[in-house]
Amino acid sequence: MMEDMESSFFTGKQPTYPDAELLQIGGATCQCYKVKLYGKLHFLKQLKPELQSDPRYVAALRKEFETGYLLDHPLLVRYLSRTDDSILMDYVDGETLNQFIAHHPDYFKEKKNVDRFVSQLLDVVGYLHQHQIIHLDLKPANILITRIGHDVKLADLGFCYTDTYTDTMGYTEGYAAPELLNGSTRPDVRTDIYAIGKILQQIPCTNKYQKIIRRATAYDPNRRFSSVEEMMLEIESKHRNLWPWMLALSFVVLSLSAFFLFQQKESKPPHDTTTPQETAQVEASVDSNDDSIALPIEEQHIAEQKNEAVAEPPSVRVEASPVVAPEKKEPTTPKVTTVDLSTLRKELHDLCRPVFEEQLGAYRDSSYQSMGFIRFNRLTTNFKQSMNPLFDRLWEQRYKTSGISERVFSHECVNTCHSFINNLYDEMKRND
Repeated sequence: MMEDMESSFFTGKQPTYPDAELLQIGGATCQCYKVKLYGKLHFLKQLKPELQSDPRYVAALRKEFETGYLLDHPLLVRYLSRTDDSILMDYVDGETLNQFIAHHPDYFKEKKNVDRFVSQLLDVVGYLHQHQIIHLDLKPANILITRIGHDVKLADLGFCYTDTYTDTMGYTEGYAAPELLNGSTRPDVRTDIYAIGKILQQIPCTNKYQKIIRRATAYDPNRRFSSVEEMMLEIESKHRNLWPWMLALSFVVLSLSAFFLFQQKESKPPHDTTTPQETAQVEASVDSNDDSIALPIEEQHIAEQKNEAVAEPPSVRVEASPVVAPEKKEPTTPKVTTVDLSTLRKELHDLCRPVFEEQLGAYRDSSYQSMGFIRFNRLTTNFKQSMNPLFDRLWEQRYKTSGISERVFSHECVNTCHSFINNLYDEMKRND
């Protein structure tokens, strides 16, 4: 019975499918069909008739199946069975990336959609690299976008490079790295990173990824990202939370408002600065004297106009106590406490450690491969978001008047979080 199963699924010819539907995809070597087996849709990739007797292409088809059959990732097309000239895979109801962009021109104009696509693409490519597989044919035609959920599905491992399959049949111009074209060096993960950069150039929202693309597509492999994990961390640092800059803008606006209000107040005519105590002292001295009040000329003139009679004899003289002007109070400024960077870094480290231990400390003994990039990215993102309000509070309470600029403070906050995350990543990779 086992021999019959191997004969029907892994050798010989696949049975014909009367309802097979030829798909307008494929390439120079294969034809692709949508077929139904046991009521379920499948994808059939079959060598073209003129190539079915060529041992090179038969070997390449077998390599693709044996490589893909051992893999299991939700964003990777699943391989089911093979014959001498075809491979049977799960069918993906969706479109290639190029078709999706043409039919949904506004989808990638939203940053969240671009970030989600990039995160998923890096996740599945990173999964291949963890299994010592380099795709070497990353291009929009090999990236499917599902109709439900718009998720990435990576396909076609025909040109891949592995520890056991070191020969690759070809490449796609426009997405192949220079070392793949000229054969100058053996391909590695940076060869796939070059292709990812070229794919991102096709996304309508590429202006937010220009620095990432330039580094990913550098001619010299040594100038590219060394891994998809490093690429993802760089993307996160470029698109980190803008709370420090919003806080700085608010501070500038409030400062300008206070300045203009102060200037407006200074431009008004001064008010009478005589205090109630001084007024009472003058009145008391008048009551205790028998002489009449010697009014100033202006006040006498006003009294005559109003026909006001003075009851006391005009010989009364008042010696008013001298009026002492109040001391002008200088505007108070907050006391500036100078703090050096070493003190700041120690405080940020001490602030991050308990949150890190609570949220991520238990994963030190875990394997990075078992967790996967998506989960690792989600957990570390939650950790950074948890730290943001703590950083805000520390800035307001201690460092706003410390002599350290807000830009430097923000930079040190990000670096401290990444140091914890990078150390965790290194420890988990050692457990793989």
